[in-house]
Amino acid sequence: MTALIIFLGILAALVTAAVTLFTSGTIPAVIAFIIVLGIMVAGIMLAGAIKKLILAGLAVLFIAMLGFSGFSGYQLYAALTDTSGPADPADPAALASAEDKLEAIEDDAGFRIALTEAELTAYMQDALGDSDDSPIRSITVDVVDGDGGGNGEVQFDVTFKGGGISGDGAVSAAIDAGAVSIEIRRVSIGSLSLPGVATGAVEDIIETVLDLNKELAEAQADVQAIEIAGDQVVVIGTIGGGDMITSADLLGALASNASAIAGAATPPSERLGPGSVNSTSADGASYYVALGDSLAANVGVSQASDGYVSRFHNQLQIADSASYGLRNFGVSGETSGSLIRTGQLEAALEFMRNNDVAYVTIDIGANDLLGHIGSADCESDFAADACQQRLANVLTAYQPNLDRIFQDVLDAAPDATIIFLQTYNPFSLGFGASVALEADSDDITGQLNAVAATAAADNDGILVADGFGPMQGTTAATTHMLDASPDIHPKAIGYDILASALVDALP
Repeated sequence: MTALIIFLGILAALVTAAVTLFTSGTIPAVIAFIIVLGIMVAGIMLAGAIKKLILAGLAVLFIAMLGFSGFSGYQLYAALTDTSGPADPADPAALASAEDKLEAIEDDAGFRIALTEAELTAYMQDALGDSDDSPIRSITVDVVDGDGGGNGEVQFDVTFKGGGISGDGAVSAAIDAGAVSIEIRRVSIGSLSLPGVATGAVEDIIETVLDLNKELAEAQADVQAIEIAGDQVVVIGTIGGGDMITSADLLGALASNASAIAGAATPPSERLGPGSVNSTSADGASYYVALGDSLAANVGVSQASDGYVSRFHNQLQIADSASYGLRNFGVSGETSGSLIRTGQLEAALEFMRNNDVAYVTIDIGANDLLGHIGSADCESDFAADACQQRLANVLTAYQPNLDRIFQDVLDAAPDATIIFLQTYNPFSLGFGASVALEADSDDITGQLNAVAATAAADNDGILVADGFGPMQGTTAATTHMLDASPDIHPKAIGYDILASALVDALP
């Protein structure tokens, strides 16, 4: 009988602990396991009728727990595998409102969208309707504030198409290189709470429903902050290639004041002149590699030889009496997050690992910031809460992205001279402190460049070129800001100034 008690006791303890783990969590499971083992030990030590009673109790417990786990497991299997039948329809008014907000960001270089609980629910419910392989019939969400004013969580309730059970849980969100990263905090389905690694069984399903990244990626969005509080989820970021100047009032101010500074818009003479390579690539035994945004991609001039990359490449060859190859990986509209996330960085790293690289330049950050400067939130008062929140989020998201970029480039090209080109302010037309927008935008651009300087100092081996100072107060002449359709990009003279800044940064 003692051997039977030991056998049943161990089985009952294991099954009871497993059931408790999936219904109440890890600590209760450990306690349940210890209690059942304690009962087993008592049965071993005692004799007579009590010994038989304990044996019977262990047998009943084992059968009951086995039956409960089997039934719950069947329900869970049915809930997660039954994809037949349609999902419930989304609320049409809330869905239309959510879609309007998401569509509106496509033409806004600096966006801020706030989705209410009803809009989130409708958006996710619509996603269920578009999915042929989702086992979820319906979902509702509740935005819960975090403790101490921090980010909260999105709690959700779901009903499944099969299994006769429902589920609930909660997710939080963070930003990783311009994308929303969703973390599942807890999931319960029916009577089972799925802790730790067990959440993997439903994680893909929940992330598919709750994830906004697909919609944001289609709009080329780079997310800089996500705020979960106040019964809504607020997403703040930029759109690659979006209109940097979205404010009608700001455009009007530029047009009305253009004549006032046209006389002061005489461009200076070029110092360096065009480059010798009118392309984004040239072969060589050793290379200069450029990474960046539309500045590296030569937007604003008609030929690559007028861009800063070709100009700097030519100066390197003159200074070193060498014939360098060139690889320009710059992509227009790139942000510090999208450079990491969408392939430019990895393509450049792969090239650097497999070739001799003498020089690397990086320009990134303008698109992180300038869309917010040109937004309606910042046009009249930089001190406004909405504007300040946008700008603070930019600075917070910028440094970790730069750290990652710098570390990867240093690892891939440890012997190269690496120079980071700081951002200029295209709104620095020449009015100076007399125009609030120019003074305020100079200040926040300076703060962005200070973040970059700190990141470069933290990553020993990164040089910094001042692309801000030489362009300050000149953009009426050095960029296309006074064109009929104002454009932040440099003219040939502007690119000459930026290339000169890189030359001046060389040791």
